[in-house]
Amino acid sequence: MKVLVGMSGGVDSSVTALLLKEQGHDVHGITMKVWGGESQSPNKDHHSKHACYGPGEYKDIEDASAVAKKLNIPFTVIDLVKEYEDFVLAYFKKEYLSGRTPNPCVRCNARVKFGFLLERASAAGIDFDYFATGHYVRKATHPETGIPVLRKGKDFSKDQSYFLSFLTRNVIEKTIFPLGELTKEEVRFHARRFGLAVSEKEESQDFIEGDYGSLFGLEVKPGPIVNENGKVLGEHRGIVHYTLGQRKGLGLGGGEPLFVIGIDATKNSVIVGSRESIMIKNMTTSDMHWTGVNPPTQPKKFHVKVRLAHKEAPAIIHPLQNGCVYIQFETPQLAVTPGQIAACYEEDLLVGAGTIQSVSTEAVSTENLLTSLNTSK
Repeated sequence: MKVLVGMSGGVDSSVTALLLKEQGHDVHGITMKVWGGESQSPNKDHHSKHACYGPGEYKDIEDASAVAKKLNIPFTVIDLVKEYEDFVLAYFKKEYLSGRTPNPCVRCNARVKFGFLLERASAAGIDFDYFATGHYVRKATHPETGIPVLRKGKDFSKDQSYFLSFLTRNVIEKTIFPLGELTKEEVRFHARRFGLAVSEKEESQDFIEGDYGSLFGLEVKPGPIVNENGKVLGEHRGIVHYTLGQRKGLGLGGGEPLFVIGIDATKNSVIVGSRESIMIKNMTTSDMHWTGVNPPTQPKKFHVKVRLAHKEAPAIIHPLQNGCVYIQFETPQLAVTPGQIAACYEEDLLVGAGTIQSVSTEAVSTENLLTSLNTSK
């Protein structure tokens, strides 16, 4: 097959290209350039954590190019600076400035990496049958619907299905994930076996290199940290630096542990309270799309994951209108955050996802709430 491999300059995507080449496929490497600023000087000692977006991008492209050369495969760099700014950075800034916590990785994968990148590759005359990436995830067919669906990676500790939860069925069908059955150590073994220079390269740990507060400039201003009664307890350094459930870095001294329980963008304030104040019992989610199953028309039980490090929890999903759902957890979940992604699983199959819009700590009457929500749509 002719396979286009998304290469980031890291060990995972490099081994993906290696394995596909060894299997006899016609492999073409491709990298997207998204950093629009000045590149990090190759001679400058650079100590910040490796990130997806930042001046160190030059080194990642250099590494990807070197791997492609060693594998003797063609390699293309696609400039997606404008698309990234319009569809990832603009969304990222808007969400944080409104007091929500965005998930740029999910947005980037759906709109840029598995969208614009492939469109631009085709427009450039690159012929390919499948796209491949180094994500730790597998493909499967849903046993009831027969629809192509994502399945968690064999190594659950490395599973990245959550990051791909907005991919469409058509995209899933035309994508290959060679690392889905491997562990990280097995991937590094293959890199060492072939003598790839990136075999020990660290993974990307952050979305943006350095302090992403610099993205916002003068839009970010200090403001009050208040308790639930409005009493000022301290000063924050800008609401974009805080998210629901955060405990560290508040600078409030000793006493009872306090957590961020709300962000009021209109008042530029951060609200803190007890842990009980962020134990969420239900939430509403918009922009739901279902990849493995048809949209439910009646309440149905799924396991719902609300952030990457969250262990998905059993919940009942009630369909509303306009692609929205109301989700009731069987047991309260800590710090469910508006703006983040709610991914729905059936065992290890990812079957749907949407954007969290509102959360509640209150146990409410299902009938009354659903009637109210449906009436407002």
